[in-house]
Amino acid sequence: PDISILLTVSSLLYLLNVAESIFSLILEAGLLGSLIVGIIYGPEGANLLPEYLLQTLLVFGYIGLILLIFEAGINTNISLLYKNMALSVLVAGTGVILPIAFSIFLLHFGFGYGVLQGFAAGASLSSTSLGTTLALLKPEFRQTRTGVVLLSAALFDDVVGLIIAAIIQGFSNSSNADISWPVILRPILVSVAFALVAGLLVWVIRPLTRRMSYRWKLIVYQGRTQLCILTIVVSGFVAGASYAGTSELYGAYLAGVIVAQIFLEPPRADQPDLAQLPHGAESPTLVSSGVIIYTPHLAFTYVLSPIFFASIGAALPIRSLGSVDGSSRVVWRGLVYALLMAIAKALTGIWLLIPPSFLHVPTILHHLEKEEAVYYNRQQTVHNPNADSSDSTMSRMNSAVLLGLAMIARGEVALIVSQLARPILTEMSQELYAMVIWAILLDTVGGALGVGLLLRRK
Repeated sequence: PDISILLTVSSLLYLLNVAESIFSLILEAGLLGSLIVGIIYGPEGANLLPEYLLQTLLVFGYIGLILLIFEAGINTNISLLYKNMALSVLVAGTGVILPIAFSIFLLHFGFGYGVLQGFAAGASLSSTSLGTTLALLKPEFRQTRTGVVLLSAALFDDVVGLIIAAIIQGFSNSSNADISWPVILRPILVSVAFALVAGLLVWVIRPLTRRMSYRWKLIVYQGRTQLCILTIVVSGFVAGASYAGTSELYGAYLAGVIVAQIFLEPPRADQPDLAQLPHGAESPTLVSSGVIIYTPHLAFTYVLSPIFFASIGAALPIRSLGSVDGSSRVVWRGLVYALLMAIAKALTGIWLLIPPSFLHVPTILHHLEKEEAVYYNRQQTVHNPNADSSDSTMSRMNSAVLLGLAMIARGEVALIVSQLARPILTEMSQELYAMVIWAILLDTVGGALGVGLLLRRK
């Protein structure tokens, strides 16, 4: 490669980490640094990266996103997820319905756009950036009630966003807006089927891993063996989810849940020494719990994750946000629309003000729920004595505010849906599309900033 390309990519990787460190230190929101660097290096900024490099960075960034969500699946507290399933559905449903309803109201009655255009714009803003949410929350917080509800609601919104994207694509490609039911039902049915398959795999395999001899556990829990298992499970579920018709991010999350639930009982230090290893086997580096069999590599922390947020910044059409068709009204309209869309998502936090007992749904997996509760409590005590698996360190009001702020950030899915909806959004002019981009940009930055400041104050 040319020396200029080497220097450009090297400076990008370095500045991504510098910017993340600065924003983490000041605002507890390091991803904003990567987002800004991506805007600067992207085609709408200084245009320092050729198209083929942008595509390469996008691929590596998406790998980083998949690993980020896989890690979230590993850290999911299943017992809390069962107990708060109804709450998660309410939060997710509110986060989809309100942006669409508010968008139709403002754009149709306020700005004179059609109902279909209002729906397309609202659908673009109905998603929640799962990558942004995960980047802001520490692993221990993801095991609290608020964290579990937030992650499951964001995943639900991602699946719904995929369905809406298919509907909008049908509207864009069909003059008579004839949308077939299979297009709508397929992502839903596939998502349910994948969840059932994941549960079945855990039910079948976990008893086998528990009955393994100490010698076999030493082999299975070796770092290289675990890496092979993780690669197969993640690749299989991500590819399967994508080809079957649902979100590959959903597949990555289920892969993390499966791995965490199967490998619950690693070999303990008080068991026989390593002399019992099979002849020729290397001494493994043992792990102390199923939840931490996966530790993010430095390449993920300092390369893949920052590149993902930089790729979002590079994809934003910044230059078209200041003026459309010679008029600058897109600026104030974009600000108003972004504020309304932020309010629509922030209102989802109201559900956390309801006492948990009112939303508890009995589950047929009561035995598993108790088992998981004991397990996670044990892990919290052993590995992080200062951690609190409940939300007792945060008031109900603060938890509601945190949930609402975290749901505001849009990001990757919003950009995908808005791009698919572009033929509808630009039917009259480019203004509405620019307004949607304004909302995606400001809400992603504002949501991340709000969460960072709230956690910093806490």
